Amino acid sequence: MMKLKKRKSEEFKKFISTLVLLLSDAFIISLSIVLSYMFIHLFQNNFLFGFDFIYKTIFPSYLVLTLILTYSGMYTDRYDFWHETRLIIKGVFFSLILMLAYLSLFDNNNDNREIIYPFLLLLLLLPISKIMIKKILFELGYWKLGVQVLSKNAYLSSEILNNYYLGYIESNRKEVKIVFIDSHANNIEKTSKLLENEILAREQVIFVPVFDKYQFTNSNVYELANARTSLVVLQNRLKSKSRIYITKLYNYILAIMILPFLLPILGLIALLIKIDSNGPVFFKQKRLGKDGKIFLVYKFRTMHINSDDVLKQYLKENPQEIENYKKFHKYESDPRITKIGNILRNTSLDELAQLVNVLKIEMNFVGPRPYMVEEKELIGEKNQEIILKVKPGITGLWQVSGRSELSFQKRIDLDKWYIQNWSMWMDFVILLKTFKVVLDKAGAR
Repeated sequence: MMKLKKRKSEEFKKFISTLVLLLSDAFIISLSIVLSYMFIHLFQNNFLFGFDFIYKTIFPSYLVLTLILTYSGMYTDRYDFWHETRLIIKGVFFSLILMLAYLSLFDNNNDNREIIYPFLLLLLLLPISKIMIKKILFELGYWKLGVQVLSKNAYLSSEILNNYYLGYIESNRKEVKIVFIDSHANNIEKTSKLLENEILAREQVIFVPVFDKYQFTNSNVYELANARTSLVVLQNRLKSKSRIYITKLYNYILAIMILPFLLPILGLIALLIKIDSNGPVFFKQKRLGKDGKIFLVYKFRTMHINSDDVLKQYLKENPQEIENYKKFHKYESDPRITKIGNILRNTSLDELAQLVNVLKIEMNFVGPRPYMVEEKELIGEKNQEIILKVKPGITGLWQVSGRSELSFQKRIDLDKWYIQNWSMWMDFVILLKTFKVVLDKAGAR
């Protein structure tokens, strides 16, 4: 009886959560359309809108977008924020195309801005609203689902169970409907047997594949019917000429677009450097670029010009720093850094000078951070075949993963994973995370 009541309670909470998410999306879609309409017609006589506008614009927009989001599993499955945001962006753009086609057929007099503006606004409002709604539902106990995570990986378990956006909480294994299986926890035979047993006892089994060096989100899965098996197709996106061309184009265009906005900041930084210490504004250093070619990377100077002498004296007094540098390739407390330089490094603003390298087509906005020339042997010959095949970036996966706390080998592993699983969406996510890291003053000391 207790199990039955608990199951009914879970079903009720699931129904309420789904209903709230649907109503929230309906409100956000309507709000986006109304705000856009008000912005377009604010200073015109036809400011007011009536039932005709609701019938022809709001209702079709909500219906189309909701159907697309439902088809993508938005209201039935639980996705990570970034994965769900990607689905939202795809759904919004596809809905926009359908709505423009619909209005061109049935309402030629319509102002297309009344459709384009709301959908652009939805790209911002929908992800933000879902963060807020799921947080509230989770705290109220509605967006919680008991699961079991069968893994020896504490970090993986923490990512699954400590993410309110997913809403999973650890529960009794006998009662849960969903079980996570980490393929790394056992050998293939044990994992296969475990999967077979769990799939009979659960409504859903989610497992982490053995090949964790590759991200399967962008792969295609095909059925090979006669062989009773599936084929997973992985594409080397770095071999795609169209993607390479688009990447070059958007890096160059983005650099030109943001340069006018950054010029005042760049000028202020240059002035503060000159006031703080003697020496040039910029620091240039040889680094490894694409295909191992050496180029000069630009940074705002953050060290004293007599830094070598200062460092020698410091290492004599603090020999433990030598071991620290061997492991992390940086000193825990570097005496060579100026006062302004310390601020620039903590906020990563010294890297802004590398816009010059982007304009010279030597670097991208996102990519592996450029390695020092003397680090080439430490990277290793096999790793060089992967890491040095792409242009380095101003920011990268290492930057947003707590670079100060990561060893040199971990940095190499992150760079390899990024390159082997590269996508424009990943670059977009890393760029957004970089802003957060800079604002939090994380990842640098």
